[in-house]
Amino acid sequence: MQPGEFAVHFSASVGEIDAMSCAIFSSLPDAEAYAQQAVLQHPTLQCRIFDHHGFVGAPMRVIAGSEYKSGNEITPRFRRWVGSILFFGGSALFITDWVANFRFDWPSVLGSRLMMPGLILLVMEALIMHHQRRSQRPITTARS
Repeated sequence: MQPGEFAVHFSASVGEIDAMSCAIFSSLPDAEAYAQQAVLQHPTLQCRIFDHHGFVGAPMRVIAGSEYKSGNEITPRFRRWVGSILFFGGSALFITDWVANFRFDWPSVLGSRLMMPGLILLVMEALIMHHQRRSQRPITTARS
């Protein structure tokens, strides 16, 4: 690709787009218009627009259809449930062995191994929720 060209990359092959994995355009508005049209024709499609550098960085634009579902993301529900089960289940095992004065060893070893991934999932979910709440606040300017 030459500088100034843009590629529209399709996330799934649907209908007429089966044989095509990307399309090249000479301007960003042309690429956006084509991606919008493709998404309207195929609601389960996602189009990502890249500049002449290709997949080196993040896409310039992402246009997804109304029925597009990504299968590569961890859902908030998964983070909450699995994180809670791992963290609190691991804590219960660790505390059980602690109360038994570490007589068995396996509950504390297993519990400590389960607590860390659970804690990571729960902290990740808390940070995502915090970021979403902060980004929804209106920006206020100070008046003098």
